[in-house]
Amino acid sequence: MNNIKLDHLFRMTDSVGILEHCIFTTPDKSEGYCTDDNARALQLALRLKKNELIPVYLKFLVSAHTPEGFHQDLNEDMSWKDDSRAEEGYGRAMAALGEAAVTAPKENQREEAVSLFDKEGPLAKKAKYPRVIAQTIIGLYYRMKIEKNIYKDDVILLADKLAGFYLNNSDESWKWYEDAITYDNGRLPLGMFYAYLSLGNKKYLDIAKESLDFLIESTYDNFKKIFSFPGFRGWYKKGSQKALFGQQPIEAGSMVEACVKAFEVTKEEKYLAFAKKAFSWYSGDNIINKTLIDAATGGIYDGLELGGVNPNEGAESIISYLLALFCFEDQKS
Repeated sequence: MNNIKLDHLFRMTDSVGILEHCIFTTPDKSEGYCTDDNARALQLALRLKKNELIPVYLKFLVSAHTPEGFHQDLNEDMSWKDDSRAEEGYGRAMAALGEAAVTAPKENQREEAVSLFDKEGPLAKKAKYPRVIAQTIIGLYYRMKIEKNIYKDDVILLADKLAGFYLNNSDESWKWYEDAITYDNGRLPLGMFYAYLSLGNKKYLDIAKESLDFLIESTYDNFKKIFSFPGFRGWYKKGSQKALFGQQPIEAGSMVEACVKAFEVTKEEKYLAFAKKAFSWYSGDNIINKTLIDAATGGIYDGLELGGVNPNEGAESIISYLLALFCFEDQKS
């Protein structure tokens, strides 16, 4: 990974954390920072072994912590926008803290991550949205690497909740956790794979595979041999047509992560092949045949539109790309 261009990641990061948005390639301080992106950035820094970035993103999560969860958005003037709660930022923060507890390079960082994770741990059972549940399961998986059964009951509770979403919404033609395929979709089967890895219950593995297979079937164009993810301009609602535009980089990234994990767990080569196809979405294997990679900055354009790429290069886009890229580097090691 030494030859990967990280200029834009560093450009977007200051002493507070990673900024959320860009106007074209210029970080937009007026839009502030968010817990979601700093949690993902912490995971990325841990995997890249960028020791100068790890304390920045970890400090952000510490500052976002409250007894009720994590604040979500930080203004330019360092005031928090939203009330804290166990919602999306909570799940992402717990996934990042769990990983930091195991893999951070310094003992004090690992200890800080464990301490903060355990302060927020009692809220885990309150997670009620599928993506929050999936992310929290991932965090608990890592935390249990330190103390094997400390959160076992919580993983069972959350895995059964996520399985319940799947069973309640699925039928013969629709094998998904909700009545629409919307945002960061690969995260849901990924959570089930981690539930299986945590507990060894084959029920979770079966749901993980079945739902990932359905997600691939629903987003891969067999004729064009490309992924076409649901765009945010309508998503893909059960019984309706899939929205083609407003496709976002996080979809390719989460598909890569889910497929690589599926390959690691099942050893089925098809998942690695689909991971590579999903990754090629960034470089032009998409519905408009345009690369989303800005070779000059190292940034990633924010999405696909009818008229071309969205020229802004926000934090979510570059982080999703680099996390996906690291999946393949990890396969080599």
